[in-house]
Amino acid sequence: MAAVLDNVSDAYFAIDQGWRVVLFNTAAEAFFGVDRESVLGRDFWQLFGRSRETPYARALEAVMAERRSTRLTQPSNMRPGRMVEIRIAPLPDGAIGVSTHDITALSKAEEAALLNQQRLDLAVSAHRMGIFDWESSSASVMWNPEMAALLGLDPGTLGGTVEMLRAMIPDEDLAVLDSTMRNIMASGAATAAYEYRVRRPDGAIRSLEGAARLLYGAEGKVARVVGTNIDITQRKTAETHQRLLLNELNHRVKNTLAIVQAMARQSLRGDGLPQEAWEAFEGRLAALSAAHNVLTERSWESATIAQMVAVATAPYEDGGTRFSADGPSVNLEPKTAVALGLALHELATNASKYGALSTTAGRVAVRWTRSGKHLRLTWTETGGPPVTPPERFGFGGRLLRRGLAEELQGAVQLNFRPEGLVCTMEATLNEA
Repeated sequence: MAAVLDNVSDAYFAIDQGWRVVLFNTAAEAFFGVDRESVLGRDFWQLFGRSRETPYARALEAVMAERRSTRLTQPSNMRPGRMVEIRIAPLPDGAIGVSTHDITALSKAEEAALLNQQRLDLAVSAHRMGIFDWESSSASVMWNPEMAALLGLDPGTLGGTVEMLRAMIPDEDLAVLDSTMRNIMASGAATAAYEYRVRRPDGAIRSLEGAARLLYGAEGKVARVVGTNIDITQRKTAETHQRLLLNELNHRVKNTLAIVQAMARQSLRGDGLPQEAWEAFEGRLAALSAAHNVLTERSWESATIAQMVAVATAPYEDGGTRFSADGPSVNLEPKTAVALGLALHELATNASKYGALSTTAGRVAVRWTRSGKHLRLTWTETGGPPVTPPERFGFGGRLLRRGLAEELQGAVQLNFRPEGLVCTMEATLNEA
């Protein structure tokens, strides 16, 4: 036995009925800092000078007397700062064996894990985050208490399946949720994100946002889904309110533009203002209104160049062949989007009167590129009548060359080539 115990990593010694040390392995020599020859045969209590009133001493005496194994976990008296697990067991002939295992690393890991779990629990509780863990093989689900709270249920009443949750989701939301999850699983995606509403037992409708991690089995089928849910009802309400305010603002802006148009018409009636001037003025108001529409649809956060090009050229498109547009996705801040929308309207209007769009064979190509914060957009007309530079620029030309350049923090060049106008705009982007 001594030979066998010399090859184990735990410190091990044995004490006979007279409290004499009768076995002391190599690991015990290292742990206690003494050699076995100086320990064997000596009285345990005199050797280590321990009080017999400590939990350790009482455990030794209890095992010696009652012949039942026990276990202790405590700080080491021999090794300050270390945590040990002590196992005491009865041996034949009335002796007892004592095994001491250093569990400092394990204890610290457990403490760290417990601390992390406490932090996670506090964070989950503070954020009111519902957590679920679904196993496909058994169709069972584990819910945390916060998930039941999100649904207005008492803790532990949600059950071990998804049926109670599904019964609380409106049919239209459930159809979308099922379709979303089927598509995600079919694609083999590792994550999923979704939103749905639930009707609580008290009748309240709440909006939830979910995110999940999908784990696939050997055959590529989903084996497990772990995810979270949070209540976003307040956010949804705020978004709806913001949308209503933006729509109301857009409505008032349009009314204001209509009032401006009516006031201008009434004020200048009889002054001999040419019809062409009226049409240009009204067209600019319409272009401004269209730019506002685009920005309202995106909550006045941004608009893409492609959107502004499409809106400006739509009135002059004929079967989808007059214009071509190509370039990367670029989000413009509202101020830049409005300025670009007005500029594109001026170019399209001029092209319809004097340029490429005044003939059936005319075409317009809009191309843009970006490098960092530098944007370059080119409007190129072909197939129209021969072009000659104007002797002077009207409002539209001044808007393009000066106003637009200032708004875009860049430069605008108009090249009146005989085969068609080329307008090049360069801007510094403050991308939304």
